[in-house]
Amino acid sequence: MINRIEYVDKSFPIAARSFLLDAGGDIYAVTAKHVLTYFKSDAMASVSFKNTLKSWVMFPKNNPADTVVIDALLNEDSAEPINRDIPSDVDWLLFSIKSKSDHIQPLRFREAPLRPGEKVTIIGWRYSDKDCPQVVYEGNYIESIAGSVIISTKVLSDNRMPGLSGSPVVDSEGFLIGIMSQKYGLREKLGSVDYPKRFIETIRRKARNGAI
Repeated sequence: MINRIEYVDKSFPIAARSFLLDAGGDIYAVTAKHVLTYFKSDAMASVSFKNTLKSWVMFPKNNPADTVVIDALLNEDSAEPINRDIPSDVDWLLFSIKSKSDHIQPLRFREAPLRPGEKVTIIGWRYSDKDCPQVVYEGNYIESIAGSVIISTKVLSDNRMPGLSGSPVVDSEGFLIGIMSQKYGLREKLGSVDYPKRFIETIRRKARNGAI
């Protein structure tokens, strides 16, 4: 999906990519944290909306009628500055959902380790991909480094990836292996699923203990 973001002082009709995540029954809306570097209110200096957000809607570029309306930013952190140096391993924004179309299917985590050379697929649109159905970019898994996943793709090896930030990357069976985060030379560096798994488990543990 793409993001349509409206703040009290400005709006962004097309802001990078997003998707839904089914973490064992609980469904979250997801995009890349570094998206806030480019698409934020002037009043925002940290990963916190500070009452500046009017609406955040996600929808397929080729079908704006099927929307996901976000509710709250779950990993909001007023002490975390917004900058372009957000490490890929924590490059996730996770939202609770106010409403969603039944036509938008969430992804599930891959649990098994990735194998070198394994085929993976980026799902989304670059800004240069104009009026077209959802695009898939095929690549291969290279290695994992400290919470990040390195993949290679032929199509994006010349650094033409603007707009794919926040896109899901899946294995051949459609399970989520990471989120598009940044270039890594001529390769792509994803945020692995380690961070959202840990964060969601923290949410659940607090709920069990009555902290939230």
